[in-house]
Amino acid sequence: MSDYGRDNLAYDLSVYEPKPEAEAKPRITVKRNPNPIKIKRPKSAFRAFINATIAFMLLCSILYGKVESNRLFREQSELQTQLTELKNENLRMQTEYDSKTSIQRVEDYAENILGLEKLDKAQIEYVEVPNDTVIKSASSSDNNIFVKIKNWIMDALEYIGA
Repeated sequence: MSDYGRDNLAYDLSVYEPKPEAEAKPRITVKRNPNPIKIKRPKSAFRAFINATIAFMLLCSILYGKVESNRLFREQSELQTQLTELKNENLRMQTEYDSKTSIQRVEDYAENILGLEKLDKAQIEYVEVPNDTVIKSASSSDNNIFVKIKNWIMDALEYIGA
């Protein structure tokens, strides 16, 4: 062997020649879906029955709520109509009462049925009472000290509102 890697052998120059192009094979790339569709397994018959029963119960409860609210609205409407009728009846009866108890009706009843007449000035009689006949109240005999204390306490309790 000679130094510096030289020897007398020939070099293979075919290494530096362009290679013949082979037929290009199409590359197939596979891309994976980040959110693959999962195939669901069929549920058991019991679980499907439970789900259907729950859905049916929810449907029935919604329908019952609608029916109940409809009934309450109808009842409210009937009560509102009844209230209006009663207010009208009250107004009619109040008017009738006012017409029966008017001053003129009372005077007519007193004159025609009872036979009473209006008072004339000639029918008025004045009575004089002498001053000596005025009635005076007697003083109470509750002068006992215990009665006075009791009355004072009762007055005080009445004053404070007890």
